Amino acid sequence: MNYSSSRPVKKPKKTLSWSNTRITLLEYCERKYFLNYYTFALKQDNPDIRAETLLLKWLKSIEMRIGEKSHFLLSDYLHTLKKWEITNEKIEELKDNMRMEMKADFDYSKERDYTDHEDFFGKFWLSEHFYGEDADSLLEPAIEKVCGNLDRFIASPRNEKVQDYFKTAKFIYVEHPRTPDFESMKVDVSKIWLRDVSVLAGPDFGVTFSDTDFLILDRKSGKEEVLDNSISDQLKVYALKMLLKKWFTSLNWIKIEAYEVYLDSMNSYGWILKQEDIDWIIEKINHDVEEQKQLLVDQNPYKNQPVDLMMFRKTTNDKKCERCTFRDVCKKLD
Repeated sequence: MNYSSSRPVKKPKKTLSWSNTRITLLEYCERKYFLNYYTFALKQDNPDIRAETLLLKWLKSIEMRIGEKSHFLLSDYLHTLKKWEITNEKIEELKDNMRMEMKADFDYSKERDYTDHEDFFGKFWLSEHFYGEDADSLLEPAIEKVCGNLDRFIASPRNEKVQDYFKTAKFIYVEHPRTPDFESMKVDVSKIWLRDVSVLAGPDFGVTFSDTDFLILDRKSGKEEVLDNSISDQLKVYALKMLLKKWFTSLNWIKIEAYEVYLDSMNSYGWILKQEDIDWIIEKINHDVEEQKQLLVDQNPYKNQPVDLMMFRKTTNDKKCERCTFRDVCKKLD
């Protein structure tokens, strides 16, 4: 295995940021949170560990790649549908292109050559290959899972509704997951009493029916999570972002309907947002940011400099450690 220890390090973002993904990782394992978001803070006198950690940030398991590629393929389909260029032949072409893409990516990852790139960002590497596991038998099932997710969506009533939205809605938003626009994902947090903190959120699919009527859909390819009489925090953040653009934090006469759609079953979970949902997520973001600040020098979100690595607690769950991308580096740092 090869990787360079002389990579130029990206300058860290100046201010602290909040996202649902980021806070979930913090709650999962503080040490992993540090290694993922504060790699730049690793000691300069340990260049090999630092370089390896920078690489590990971009590794994903085959299961994570299934989710990523499913989003890519669904987005490709929806953008094509938006242009009214969908035919059975075009659908097969989209799936064939994805099959070729996943096979090429897999072969690239299998080479385990991490040296000849100026930047690790956007490279396709599997954690299974990095750790020397035999992943050949995982490729075809992964491809079929991704293509099957598209097939299930197309065969579902949700697809018929989406086609109708394209005909009748005032505006349709479809994400571009291959080239995320982080600037457009920023939430205006000045109205929720946050300073020197950026909040990022971007739904998969959004519909504007009128100036007061909206729909948000977020696709899920992982394990189905049934929320009892609740709606996910992620959907609440999307709704808050929409409100903050025009109407501060009060729904009043605004209708925002939001659902998570699980591609395995095409089950959806969500509802029309209530004011208590908006109030809850504002309170949660502020609370989470205070928790994040406890792990910063002088609790300063503007400088965003982490305290010593050893202050970031490792999870006590051995099963989490066994499959963690950073597991070898984590041991070296102890």
